[in-house]
Amino acid sequence: MPIEVFTEEWSRACCERLAGSEEYRRVAGEWDFPVVLVMERDPALGVEEERAVYFDLHRGECQGARLATEDDLSRAPYVMRATPAAWRHLLAGELDPIAAIMRGSLRLSRGSLLSLARYAGAAKELVKVASQVEAEFPPPRL
Repeated sequence: MPIEVFTEEWSRACCERLAGSEEYRRVAGEWDFPVVLVMERDPALGVEEERAVYFDLHRGECQGARLATEDDLSRAPYVMRATPAAWRHLLAGELDPIAAIMRGSLRLSRGSLLSLARYAGAAKELVKVASQVEAEFPPPRL
């Protein structure tokens, strides 16, 4: 049964998938900081309020995931924001995360693009693994 994206259950399922991914461990071996992913509010697309998930990532391992707090949003070294439509494309594998940042579809609201570029492989694999979770977006408003 699909899990709704950007929920507590979805974040934990993503973390479990990361734990089982040899490729993520390989490419994220130097990634050593938490990241918050934010799906912005868009009532027309069924997202009534902003949703944010926190991933505690350390050297190729996900040590935990949950809904992000206000403190996480202000302290996490990297916070990436996008609209529900952009996340849909990212999680469908139709949009590369680094290319999305360069185009402005995915915004780095906290952290340095220059330092993130060093971890491009890890960022791509994080999104790829998250896309493997059987998930669904909220139904759009009619």
